[in-house]
Amino acid sequence: MSGRESPVSGGKAARASAKEARQRRVGPWPLTVAISAALGLLVYVATTSLPYLISAPASDPHFGALNHCLSRLLQGPLLGWAVSPDASRAAIYGSQAMAVCTRAGGSRRMPLAGVLAVTFDAENRLWWSQAGKLWRDDAGTAKRVGDFSPVSLVSHGSGVLALDAEGQLVSVAPDGAVLGQVPVPGPEARLSVGAEGAFAAVLDGPSLRFYEARTLTPLPVEPPCGVAGLWWLERPERVLVACAQDAGLAYALDLQTARYEPAKRPSGAPAWRLLGRPLYVHGCDGFPCTAPAP
Repeated sequence: MSGRESPVSGGKAARASAKEARQRRVGPWPLTVAISAALGLLVYVATTSLPYLISAPASDPHFGALNHCLSRLLQGPLLGWAVSPDASRAAIYGSQAMAVCTRAGGSRRMPLAGVLAVTFDAENRLWWSQAGKLWRDDAGTAKRVGDFSPVSLVSHGSGVLALDAEGQLVSVAPDGAVLGQVPVPGPEARLSVGAEGAFAAVLDGPSLRFYEARTLTPLPVEPPCGVAGLWWLERPERVLVACAQDAGLAYALDLQTARYEPAKRPSGAPAWRLLGRPLYVHGCDGFPCTAPAP
């Protein structure tokens, strides 16, 4: 039914009828506009809030319980996080403390100021850099490991990789033994290790270098473009790189054969792959959250 009628003419009664008709026509419009506005607001809230609720740290499908536990232990600005290879433990840290939670229900808040980096090794043990030293959790006791002052940490199959402020990248065994050491461009480089902890990558700006993770033996693999980000794939020697020059260009690299081939670039931001599970993680509001697989 339309709210608009044909023109009316002829006499006083006709003019009165026309006036009443116009009032009847005009009457419903403000209500219609109000209803439309309310529906529009409802749709806006639903469409903008739903993605946030889905990706919120406490509602994450894999890390929600851990994040809920961590958020109760540590509030305020968060500086970093870490997840164990099997996703059973997670840690976050701020400027004055670090918090650790386990899927089994254990939790701990550690009053540590100046933590620079944290990671979990292949045995789910927590490592961290603080006060110019490298530490490892040894059954609830902080144990100093080696003589390093890392600004960045990442685990591999036999220990951790520690990058110091001088640009020295060191592979460290759980007992503190040095398994390998190489210079890298600088302390701002980003470290990552692929499936099973077999291979490592160092991304410094668009420059990407690969190593055997345990010994830090360089691999003769040259990406065909400057790199904006990377995803480790299921096979330990396979990695997907996104090119910096072209937003739609990506390549899949084989670190054993040094060959590469064009690949579909993932739509999301680069994410870390856990060593022990085919699960990708990225940060959201300072906590670890599930990321889509490439």
